[in-house]
Amino acid sequence: MALDQTIDSAVEEFNKSLTEAQDLFIEDVTQLQEEGLSTEEILLILAGISMADYWLQDLQMQKAITRLMGSFDTLLDDAVFFGKVTENQLFALRSMQEASILRYTTDLGDRIRLSLVQGVLQKMPKADIRQMLLQDLSIKPYQVNTIIETSMATYSRSLTLLQLEDSPEQTLIYQGPLDSKTRPVCIRMLKEGGMTQNQVEAKYPGALRDGGGFNCRHQWVPLSSKTRNKDIQQRAKVAYQGMMDKAKRKGRAFKIPKTLEQYYRD
Repeated sequence: MALDQTIDSAVEEFNKSLTEAQDLFIEDVTQLQEEGLSTEEILLILAGISMADYWLQDLQMQKAITRLMGSFDTLLDDAVFFGKVTENQLFALRSMQEASILRYTTDLGDRIRLSLVQGVLQKMPKADIRQMLLQDLSIKPYQVNTIIETSMATYSRSLTLLQLEDSPEQTLIYQGPLDSKTRPVCIRMLKEGGMTQNQVEAKYPGALRDGGGFNCRHQWVPLSSKTRNKDIQQRAKVAYQGMMDKAKRKGRAFKIPKTLEQYYRD
């Protein structure tokens, strides 16, 4: 399965689990209100919750993490191997990603709990609490998507970087979709032919690690007849020329798209 398809499927499933857990949390809090508990009693209950037990186990977000890590394993299964890599290295990469996802998921639970406190203090009904959570920028779907998508893409790119240590002269090509969401810098890299690690880093600093930036669905992979997509490469050339022509028509100097590292460095 292509990188972007694996990521999209994983993000959709994780968000579904998150929404279900959030709704159950709201149900539990509103039930305390309906049972006639005072604001003070409800606040004390919320403060005493062990998120490791309640959020991860009772509301089943640990299962969501397990399923998500299964998608990381799919990325590993789909990876194109060209250099030396050990089981210990793969285990370390996966473990660090899992620990990061666990911390983030637990933090989401804490943020939802804090928002629910505001609902309790204002004696909001269930529908209003749910609407309030929808307006919380820290747990909006696009924020969650960015974290999960970037984590998965970074893991996939790490597999390539790991192998480049053993095969630094391996010829690479930029792989991924070309559609309405594709960044200008990714269009620029998609039009390239084969490049070595040194060539990529010289022209596109940080791209082996970051791709085109946050939420990027692309990666550098070993060049082969299977990984090279001449159609996308040609379309990228046309699209890039179109960007330059558009700037010229408007009388503006064309700004060469930058990688994330170049953007922050310059």
